Amino acid sequence: MGALTIGLLTRPYGSKNIAFALRLAKAALEKGHSVKLWLSGDATTVAKKGQHKYQKSFNFEAELKELIEKGLEVVNCESCVYIRGINDEEMIDGVQVKTMTWFMENALSSDVALMIGEE
Repeated sequence: MGALTIGLLTRPYGSKNIAFALRLAKAALEKGHSVKLWLSGDATTVAKKGQHKYQKSFNFEAELKELIEKGLEVVNCESCVYIRGINDEEMIDGVQVKTMTWFMENALSSDVALMIGEE
């Protein structure tokens, strides 16, 4: 099977990019592929604990937890989370914090690397 690295640089809510990236990750995992998700910029808040569903918005916390259990590796950009005041205790269990070097190394060694965002 193949290896997929997804880089997500998008605003957290009001964007369908996150929902797309999570559906893509789920589909790839279900086919037996290795999937890594890099959260950068405002997308780092997608991995924050205690999210609430509001009206028609997505609840990414529940989806991320399910995907992590299925083998998705989720990594938050170190400088991005700390700039936003998100500490390790506030992140969903299983989410790692690493530097941009991690993303670069994984993007280069994956069979496919995608960068999704609108900034």
